[in-house]
Amino acid sequence: MAKKASTKKSAARASTASVSVVAGVAGIVLAAWFIYGTVTIDPFRWGRFVEELIVAVCVLLALRLLCIVRLPDWLSIVCAVLLPAGIALYGLFVAKNDALALGRWICLAVGSAFALLTARELDAKPDGTLLAALLLAACLPGLIASETSFSDELMRALVMAGVFLSVLAVRQTSNSLLYLAALGFALGGAVNLFAAFAGAGAGIGAVLLAPKRKRGAWILPAVLMAALPVAAWLATKLAFPLPESLITLNAYAPSAFAQTLGAHLLRALDLGMLLLSIRWLFHREDAALPVLFAVAGAALFYFIPAVNHPDIWMQALPLSVLAGVGAAKVARGNGR
Repeated sequence: MAKKASTKKSAARASTASVSVVAGVAGIVLAAWFIYGTVTIDPFRWGRFVEELIVAVCVLLALRLLCIVRLPDWLSIVCAVLLPAGIALYGLFVAKNDALALGRWICLAVGSAFALLTARELDAKPDGTLLAALLLAACLPGLIASETSFSDELMRALVMAGVFLSVLAVRQTSNSLLYLAALGFALGGAVNLFAAFAGAGAGIGAVLLAPKRKRGAWILPAVLMAALPVAAWLATKLAFPLPESLITLNAYAPSAFAQTLGAHLLRALDLGMLLLSIRWLFHREDAALPVLFAVAGAALFYFIPAVNHPDIWMQALPLSVLAGVGAAKVARGNGR
């Protein structure tokens, strides 16, 4: 009996290790592709490109230096409350006479809250949540000026909620949370097929980490995470089109900060994801798999022709989570 139990544990460890290696390789390839997509040098020069990569690495290292001291555990909760509250209050100040613009700000705040709660689930220490919050705050000028409508921002918040619930399902080994995640992705799918691809990725990541004996019970909600958004999208396209006002694009002009540093910030996020992916090759980072696969699935959506592709900043929230947690954990060394 003892030998059988030992054999089962060894098989489980081997299976988990293989999933971690596959996730690490997939993350490295995805991060390299994203970094290539941020190249704005014309004509391209390797020396200049390497200099820009060094600057992005220095940004992540500088952020990590803020976490040298031992941070109190409650700081992660403070970050998850203060940043979204600040976004909502600022939106109330600048868009108090425009209901749709105010709704856009509130959706961005809700999406940020779910992103920081996800970071808190991925890192038991407050470092990862703090770095994710700082990266999100740096991305706000780009997010505010991105070419999104109220419906796009609502989809962003719903997709991030679905990703958070997927991570929570893995942490608590509860497939019932995946049904709630499927509902979030379905509502987001009413706006754009982007939610279906993100939901498919998150669902695959959750199923790969499901307990082996219960994996069959996880497959149905994972399939729904991709199928329901497609059904909702078809319904809005064929029978219940969204009101024109909900799809009116944002009127805010990009700030000089967003125009100058936007590509550099995205590159820093991609490098943070690269760090976490490299760590995957040597350490288990189970709960982050739905986040990575959601980003990968959403990235594949941009290859689909003849559909409306969201703004490039649509991936900023999950990327900030992966980058913040990755930078914190790699610098810290061992531990969850």
